[in-house]
Amino acid sequence: MKKFFTLLSSILLLSISAFAQKQWTNYVVNGDFESDDTSCFWSHDWVDEDIAQGPIRIIEDPTQPGNHVGVVSSRNLFEDEASLDSWTFQFFVTIPSTIIEEGDELRLTMRIRADKAADSETQAHNTPGDYNYWNMYGNVGFTTEWQTVVKETIISANQAYGDGKTKESEDKKEMHTVAFNLYVLKEANNYYFDDVKLEVRKAEDPHELTGWFDMIRKGIDSNDSYQFSNGTFTTFTGRDGVEGIDLPARLVNDPLDGQPALEVKSVAATYYQENKNEEGEVTSTTPMYVIREGNLNQGVHVGDSVELTNWQSQFFITGPHVFRAGQKIRFVIEARAEHPTDIETQIHRGPGDYLFYQLFGNLSLTEEWQRWEFEQDVTSDQNGGSTVAFNLNVFKDADNTYYFRNIELSCNDADASEEERTVGTEEVLLPIPTNGQEKQVQFNMSNAIDKLLVDNFNDFLLQNNLKLLNEDGSLTEDIVSIGQDGGAIDENGISDMENGVLSFDVDPDISKDYIAEMTIANLGKDFAPGETIDTKVCLVNKGWYYIYLVKFVDETTYSGIGKIVSDKNSNTIYDLTGRKVTQPTKGIYIMNGKKFIQK
Repeated sequence: MKKFFTLLSSILLLSISAFAQKQWTNYVVNGDFESDDTSCFWSHDWVDEDIAQGPIRIIEDPTQPGNHVGVVSSRNLFEDEASLDSWTFQFFVTIPSTIIEEGDELRLTMRIRADKAADSETQAHNTPGDYNYWNMYGNVGFTTEWQTVVKETIISANQAYGDGKTKESEDKKEMHTVAFNLYVLKEANNYYFDDVKLEVRKAEDPHELTGWFDMIRKGIDSNDSYQFSNGTFTTFTGRDGVEGIDLPARLVNDPLDGQPALEVKSVAATYYQENKNEEGEVTSTTPMYVIREGNLNQGVHVGDSVELTNWQSQFFITGPHVFRAGQKIRFVIEARAEHPTDIETQIHRGPGDYLFYQLFGNLSLTEEWQRWEFEQDVTSDQNGGSTVAFNLNVFKDADNTYYFRNIELSCNDADASEEERTVGTEEVLLPIPTNGQEKQVQFNMSNAIDKLLVDNFNDFLLQNNLKLLNEDGSLTEDIVSIGQDGGAIDENGISDMENGVLSFDVDPDISKDYIAEMTIANLGKDFAPGETIDTKVCLVNKGWYYIYLVKFVDETTYSGIGKIVSDKNSNTIYDLTGRKVTQPTKGIYIMNGKKFIQK
């Protein structure tokens, strides 16, 4: 049994203050609508055969008596009306108590439903009805069933100060309000809202560069299409010309050198439509394409003509980190094309969710492979982006094929949060030996090894790859080897290398096939039957995290082949090593403390 309290002097403890992230603060009052306070809600509503502006109406939920919700109604178009704007009927979430500024993170959470399925638009306003910018979170769809929506964004200058304005503008506005335009359907409808939160996380000053964190992880998925993924994002093509749908980029062997590459295609104009002025003079031409095999994206049919835009064919590279103004970004790519051409770079919030037209400028591709490297600070116009977008249809005079590889998309290592680094989480149960004793258990690490892209399991156990839980909920900055040093925690599950009550380490010599042989030691505490310790253990590889949510239970109530402590009637399934299982295959498992056989 290791003496973990002797390790403290040999561990380099780094300050976590530079990496601490500001917390979310909810400013909405009465978000569950269970009181009469409507100070955070406003509406443009159809009431008593008239359009009324005022505090939102609070009613009893028609689907759940006793529960109260906010409601906004719309009406049908009258026969003599050609149309009404989508903002004729609106719902506003407003927080006058605070000013939302450029660079702040804004998260909206709420439950919504409608009597008829309908779309809605979101905008940024100063006060309700005092418009700032046309786009807040994009469109939000209502269904006839209650659903919970969560929308996050980083506030741009346009959203914070008004369209085209900056922080220095004399006529700038403020931002306090998220607006929903509810009249997209143009029909009578009732829109219901409940459990609304509008949370703000204030912007942090950019950190000094501590190193580059590459967010692109290379791998091939089960469909043999090339995938850069950390478990939460994937690189996609936008579309191959006008035919086809958005799909993961294809992995092919480049016909030039036979090496793997990502392939995307674009199409040429079928003809050029002449545009004439009132005198009949040709002033410009528009490249048009005649659909040959249909187009699922635009809903057109064979024989239809569509205008070819520069973004008719696109390639996207998305990372988990959302860039803020002033932060540093590094991008590396190798590319070529069958025919020499230019391609444009843009920044998007996500694939196809356009943010700003300029990122790294244009790239001039030739038939030979070329390499580009960019390092720059994020501008205010690029604030909130996470996706590099390539517009591939700049030249429209010939069908073309594009190849990409050796891609890096990096942020400053100090700017990457725990959430952005995490490739997976797993719940496990482990035993607490009796006072002064230790216990050997088998710990299945296959999910972590797979998600962390570990090359050699036993070598990984000897590397510095283990983080534990701090008192403030963050992870320790010190990283030790689970196979040499191990970890120690106190009665609250907090990392305590000096006075911990539990310690654990892995023997790499006898661990194999992703099964770690773990020793858990009780360093001198009597645990009552049923007593538990909840903690968080993090394995690290190349900056990426796999997090175990561990519940230690006393040995008398834990057994690898017997009773396992779990929430009463939780129906959570564990295998015989105490690992949570979501899709059991054939074998013996435990649920609610009882063994069962999955056939």
